[in-house]
Amino acid sequence: MAQTASEIIDDDDVRAIVDKIRNKKYQNRRAFRQYDATNNDSNSVTFPVSDGDFDGDVAEVPPGSEYPRSTKSYSKVSAVHTKYGLEIAIPDEDVEDSVIPITMDQEEDLIRAEETRVDGIAYGVLSGNTNSAGPIDANSNSNGVIEYADVVAARQRAFLDELDLGELMLISGGMNMQDFLNMDEFTQASELGDQVIQQGILPGGNMVGQQAFLGTVSDIPVYLSNTGDYSDGEAYLVDPTNFGWESTRRAVDVTQYREEKQEQDVWQIDQRVDFVATQATANIGIQS
Repeated sequence: MAQTASEIIDDDDVRAIVDKIRNKKYQNRRAFRQYDATNNDSNSVTFPVSDGDFDGDVAEVPPGSEYPRSTKSYSKVSAVHTKYGLEIAIPDEDVEDSVIPITMDQEEDLIRAEETRVDGIAYGVLSGNTNSAGPIDANSNSNGVIEYADVVAARQRAFLDELDLGELMLISGGMNMQDFLNMDEFTQASELGDQVIQQGILPGGNMVGQQAFLGTVSDIPVYLSNTGDYSDGEAYLVDPTNFGWESTRRAVDVTQYREEKQEQDVWQIDQRVDFVATQATANIGIQS
């Protein structure tokens, strides 16, 4: 009896393709903290959104006097989980004809299309919820080129808005790669940049290039995404510890079943996620 695809390719092989493509190609999800909604009993999750600073000031309190009271109001934003998925069918004939490498290549193309779609949804939330001080174009030249002055201005805004400077990352599109590589300040004059050049690793142990990490500018790691949504000169300086959430109702799930009449094995890949922004000030847009 001829071998079937499921005897050669298992679920872990398909999962590995998903992980490889997501980590290397698509980076918008990095802007979001992870919320595990797998055990929730509802399709939606509500997150609080601060409507502003405290209404009130710290003041001198004379003896016997009441303390001034401050208030702070919140609104809500809901993550409504949507299922995204696809199926991959491998006929027995492909196995018999030894075209598994071609079939796996086709699987990779299909998974890339799905991951592009989900990361594109993350981009929509990222680009649609930005600090009101932006978009930044430090030299006001609108030349479609990200410049070091843009990064400096964005970092200054992050400091003024009391974001976590140690967590900042810069996310941009692949078409802007040359902007960074042509920057004199890129991966230079910084302790992190020197470490990347000398050791080829980030402090956390991630190898350069393994997760679309390009390098550093002003000690800020730069990640490039291949969703195709970005324009020339577009980037986002994000504090992911404050910006928003990726709420996962069901993580990437890979299941396999047999279609005997068609004489083929089918792999089904799906996930249920949604993205929400809870603090737009933590995302500073650059549009040079």
